[in-house]
Amino acid sequence: MNIEFLKKIMNERNISIYRLSKLTKLRDSGLGMIINGKREDPKISTIVKIAKALNLTNDEFIELCGYKNHKED
Repeated sequence: MNIEFLKKIMNERNISIYRLSKLTKLRDSGLGMIINGKREDPKISTIVKIAKALNLTNDEFIELCGYKNHKED
């Protein structure tokens, strides 16, 4: 999971860990561990909940999952 990308999106959208926990129905302590790098490999179901809560596009979801988005110009 691309934690830096998640932090960037949260910052851009002014969403706190607490707010994201309410949107995802996940515990804020668990999200905090993910965001602070203490849980390195979250379940795909957790990543999907985060993506849905943030209304990510497919490209953003791919980047959140840790894959580079190579757009052709």
